[in-house]
This record gives sequence, C-alpha cells and structure tokens, in this order.
Amino acid sequence: MKERRQYKYPFIILQLILYISFLYLDITGGNILLSNYIKFTVVALCFLYVLLIRAKDNSKKTLLFLRLALFFTLISDMLILLLDLYFYGVLTFIIAQQMHGIRISLLGKRNHLFNELLRRFSYQILFTFAVCLFLWKLNVSINALLTVSIFYFICILSNTIRSLHLAANFRERGFIYLAAGLVLFLLCDINVGLFNMSDFLLVGPVYGKIYLISSVLMWTFYAPSQILIALSEDKM
Repeated sequence: MKERRQYKYPFIILQLILYISFLYLDITGGNILLSNYIKFTVVALCFLYVLLIRAKDNSKKTLLFLRLALFFTLISDMLILLLDLYFYGVLTFIIAQQMHGIRISLLGKRNHLFNELLRRFSYQILFTFAVCLFLWKLNVSINALLTVSIFYFICILSNTIRSLHLAANFRERGFIYLAAGLVLFLLCDINVGLFNMSDFLLVGPVYGKIYLISSVLMWTFYAPSQILIALSEDKM
C-alpha cells in the first residue's frame, strides 16, 4: 500500500501538469510538435507507472495484461502521433484492446478463458464484416485502414460494455477506474472518427467546426482515459 502511494500521487500530479500543458497548446494553437511530445509523454508515464507497481498475490495475471495493453498502446501512439503510420498504429491498438479484453475476463473470474477469447474474437470479426458490408452498400469506399478501424472500434466498444458490467457488479475502485477509463477512451475514438470523417464521406460546410472541436476533444478524453486505466490495478 505504501509503495503504491509512493508512486501514485507524484504520477497524478505530473500527469495533471502535462495535461494542462498540452491542452493549453492545443486550444491556443501553440507548437503542435511540442504538444505531441507532451501527449506521448503522458502515455509513456502510464506504462512506466504500471511497470513500477508490484502485483498483489491475486493480481499477477491481471497486472501482466495491463502492462501488455499499455505497452501496445504506447507503440500505437508512437506510430500514429509521432510517425503518422496510421494503419500499423490501429493494428497495435487492436492488440492492446485484446489484452484489455483478456484482463477484463480475468477480473470477472471467467472460466475457459481461451474459448471465450476465441468466441469474442469471432464475433468481432463477424460484426466488422457486417458493418463493412453495410457501408459498402452506402457507396462508402472500403479500404484496409477503414476495415481495421471498424474492427478496432468494435473491440473497444465490447470492452467498454464489459467493463461497465464489471464495475456495476463488483463496485470496487479499480473496476470503476477501468470502466471510466474505457468510456473516455471510447469518447476519444468517436472524436477521432469525426476528425477523419472527411476521408470517407462527403461533408458539408459545418464540418469545419466539428473538425476543430474534435481535434481538441480527442486528447481531452484520451489522456485521462489512459491515466485511469493505469490506476485501475489499485483496488484498495
């Protein structure tokens, strides 16, 4: 308990300073490159935090999958935020969501973990195919990036619903942090979709305002989502 507090409060204070810093830069139209590096630092600190904390006797597996999820999240943000490699960034985000999904199953004490993972993965592929088919019928151009983005969104939507169910059933602090973090993560991704909507759909003049608002809201939601997820191993 003392060890977690040793890292927890400096972690939260430092993250708050970074959060205010990049929000100020984004809202005022400041240095974009500096803002991006501050944002990446936020995610890197989340990964560092979960590496530093020790697992309790009954949470070694859940901490392992949390570390894996945040590791792939860090890789994703490096690819998307710093290198503009969106397709590969979404792929690693999918891996991160699969790690979150396994952790949620472990927290819910589910049996037959492999069978559940396989079944959930199959449903996610099936729903992705259905959504792509629906969009194709609407004459939306389906490419590799859109396909993996749809699959990713279905993964995070599934995890968010399951985490809310977990928090409602157990009402422990860590479960509430996880559910809140994934809800904010989902809100971030909705704004990412709005931000990139013009790449796939014809948009009207009002889209300019949506674009500006969503460009700020993405990280307004995303940074606290990762902080809450990093803190979700704390069930005390």
